[in-house]
Amino acid sequence: MADGKWIEGLSPTAPVAEAARAALAARFAVVRHFLPLAVEKPYADIEHVHQLRVGTRRAAAALRAFAPALPHKPFKDVKRALRALRRAAGDARDWDVFRAALDTAKPVAACKPALDFLAGYAFGERAAAQLRLASAASEAGPLFAQRGDELVARAREPDGEPAPANFGELAAAQLGALLAEFTDGVRANPKEAEALHTLRIVGKRLRYAIELFAGCFPPALRESVYPAVERAQEVLGDVQDAVVGAARLAGIRAAVGAAMPKQLARVQKGIDAWAKSLRAKVPAGKKAFAAWRTEWLDLTSGIALEVVAASSTA
Repeated sequence: MADGKWIEGLSPTAPVAEAARAALAARFAVVRHFLPLAVEKPYADIEHVHQLRVGTRRAAAALRAFAPALPHKPFKDVKRALRALRRAAGDARDWDVFRAALDTAKPVAACKPALDFLAGYAFGERAAAQLRLASAASEAGPLFAQRGDELVARAREPDGEPAPANFGELAAAQLGALLAEFTDGVRANPKEAEALHTLRIVGKRLRYAIELFAGCFPPALRESVYPAVERAQEVLGDVQDAVVGAARLAGIRAAVGAAMPKQLARVQKGIDAWAKSLRAKVPAGKKAFAAWRTEWLDLTSGIALEVVAASSTA
């Protein structure tokens, strides 16, 4: 099954309820597909957990987009279930990434004891994360399946004022706001890791919104803006991964020192060396972001996101 990235076939003139049913059904199908694979075959292909995590994020983004068209109670239930599944999958995915980094490391001999220790430590943490994922699937999976079907069936035209007349108007309002929020964040030129991570989160929301609404806009949105947002995610993700990875290693080092102080001497050098190499990636990542920032501001300086003319003739 494909990852279901793009929502195809929706006209800007489509009623909001019709668009909600189609988009939510597509997003929920991905979660349903990868959930049993992530629980039952997590090590056959680490993409199972990764795609479950991304699938829950895309589904949650669709929920936010169509919230005005959805009944409150099943909306809250599905949102809660997706959050539980996303967090559990995220925990498992983080340890998959950590283990993959260990597999590609090429340390000097003096660091090998640390890598051997960290491999065992990561295996234990990943196994524990898998138990939490299985538990989350057992508890939240049935709720998601039942209430998700109900939510799709009960999608309605938004009420309240002002309510979007069609899918195109909803797309224009939401994507325009997200693009402005992201671009304002880029203009602010964040420097610290925490601020860069905050911008990355806004970028994720923009990315998922583009995937949902692309059919309402000219091709440039998908062909030019979207790849630029993806590139920002990569650059900012590299910085965040380095910061989080170094902090995780510091935590492991402290735990070893407290629980097994005599063993710390065997692994300290390797742990510190890997943490140092991660911290060294942060300045390079910030430099890459600065270059990307210039390109983004140039790209968006004259952009005007407008739905195709058909959206105003529903």
